[in-house]
Formats: sequence, C-alpha cells, structure tokens
Amino acid sequence: MLTGGLALRAGPRIARRGAPNELREGGLAVRLGGDECAVVLADAARNRAKGGGALHLERTGLVRSVGWRADLRSPRDAHAIAAPGACDTCLVSDDAMATADVVVQERRWADLLGRLAIPAEILESAEESPYRFDPAVFEAAALGALDRHMDSAADRAARDALPPGGSVLDVGVGGGAASLRLGRDGARLVGVDASRELLEVFSNLASAGGIDATAVEGTWPDVAASVPVADVVVCHNVVYNVPALGAFTRALGRHATARVVIELTAEHPLAWMRPYWRALHGLDRPDGPTADDAIAVVAATGADLHVERSTRSVEVVDGAHPDAVGQLARRLCVARDRDGEVARLMEEHPPPTTRAVVTLWWDA
Repeated sequence: MLTGGLALRAGPRIARRGAPNELREGGLAVRLGGDECAVVLADAARNRAKGGGALHLERTGLVRSVGWRADLRSPRDAHAIAAPGACDTCLVSDDAMATADVVVQERRWADLLGRLAIPAEILESAEESPYRFDPAVFEAAALGALDRHMDSAADRAARDALPPGGSVLDVGVGGGAASLRLGRDGARLVGVDASRELLEVFSNLASAGGIDATAVEGTWPDVAASVPVADVVVCHNVVYNVPALGAFTRALGRHATARVVIELTAEHPLAWMRPYWRALHGLDRPDGPTADDAIAVVAATGADLHVERSTRSVEVVDGAHPDAVGQLARRLCVARDRDGEVARLMEEHPPPTTRAVVTLWWDA
C-alpha cells in the first residue's frame, strides 16, 4: 500500500535505492530528505523510546545496522540520517511504519483543514465572529433526532453494539443529537463538549426526557483521563474541527469497550458556501478535506473500519428564521449593509436540502 509517499505492508521491509533521493520496494518509492519524511522518521524514532518500533539503516555489503537514537529531538536530526547517500538499503519495522503512516495521514488532514482558515484580514473586518455556535441550532438538531421515526445508520451501528442498560459516551455532544435517542431507550449517557452553553442544552433535554445523563465540560482528548469508559462511543459532526485526528480517534477507541461510531458529512458542512465566498470576497475556497481523507487517517490507526454512506434531508439555513439572511451574512463575514447581495446569492445558489453523510464504525 502506498500512503503519503510511504510503502506500507506486512512483514520485513527492504527498500532498495532507486533514483537519487529515493528508496524503492516493489516499485513503490520512499522519498528521503524531504521535510515530511523527516518528521515521520523523527516521530518513529521518538516512538522507539516508548517501546514502539525502531528504524534501522543498513549499508549493502557491510550489513551494518545503524539504530535510530532514542534521543532524537528534531526533524533536522532525522534529515541528516535519512539524507541521500545515507544508505543503500533501508529496513523499517512494521510498528514504526504504522506510526509513520498515521503521522503522514494526520499531517495531510491538518494541512487540508488549515487551508480552510478564513484569512486574517477578512476576520478582522467582520462585525461578528463567524465561529459562534448558536445553542438554538443544536437544540433543534437534537429535537429533530429525537423525532425521527427511523434510526439513522449511525443510530443502528451504536444500538447493535449497546447492551441493555449500557453506557454511551458522546464526544462533541452539542445538544445531544447523537446520543439522546439511545438514552431514551435506557442507556446511560456521558456528554463531553467544550461549550458550557451546549452542555446546558444537552442536560436540559436529557432531564426533560427522564434520561440518565452526565455533562463533562472540556476539549477531547484533553479531558479523556477524567471521563469513564463506555460500551459505545459516538462522535457526530466533529472531525472537521479536529486537526490532530489520529490522536483524537485513538482516544475514542481507548474509551470504548464495544464500539466506536463516527458520523460526518461527505464533504465539509460549509462547502456549499464556496460560490458565496467567491462572490463576496473574491476568495476561492478549497475542495477538501472530505470524509475520504478522514477515513484514511482513522484507517491508518489500525481500526478495522466499516463505512456506510447515506443521504439525509437537511435545513442548513432556517428559512423560517426572521433573520436568516443575517445569520448567513455573519458566517460569511460581511456587514449587514450587504444583506441584499447575500439574499441574491441565496436565490442563485440555494442552500442544499439534502446532504451526503458517512458513518464510520469499528469494534473495540
């Protein structure tokens, strides 16, 4: 398998030198000397000190093993060792390459997310922050989930692994859209969120429904140590806010005794606004990341993933809201005197009414 420029397969690995700056195995190239490769190798070297896999360089003929030092601190050190001419063959242990693959995929994911950042000059000129979460939106989503007549793919995946009277950990709980349905059927819930306002929505809805629920304020995985394990861990519509996705999902897995269920949109939930940004700011927004990019990160952690794709009706802009145009204008960082432009764009490029959704799950 070729992932992020690295060849990854089971068993011992011998990569023979091909073109300058490359090692080759079975036609797959491992580039040496690049910044990305250096960071990967440095990370794998540090992993050796934690009991993980080691990397070794061997010179052909001499068969002299040069182990990676456990005290490597910077990519520059790794670059010096992995520079062109450092060796003729390269033997890489499976554990170390698995570590390297996660790092490559996670760095690629973080880079794609970084490209979505709103330019500083646009943010500074905005009258209101486009990143503010409206509790009413999350409450409506949770109530909508409770009112659904049928389980979603994510609901089914969680319910199939949940024992009677079992427990559910909902990371990035928001108003509870991912877990309240399960709690209504007798599951004990723990909801984690960085927003106190959203935790209040979750707690109030749980209380109104007679659901056993505990709220934990904090950012995942920072608060993971203070959160109990659960039979099932659910995490909906969160991963597009998580640059360090590998570490995030590994922490989810460590807290599940039966199954982890993640739901996300097939593309970024605000991707539909690309024509608006172009018209209002002359800004071309990137196409990625997508759910497939997230899948690559999670798969690299070793999770035995199951993937299900579906389509769901959505209302990304509340047309009944008295200030629907103003809400969208805030997201787009434009002043209220441009409401007319925003309204015209909504007619030319109507907000979507359906959305492609991807459900990922794996057993603990």
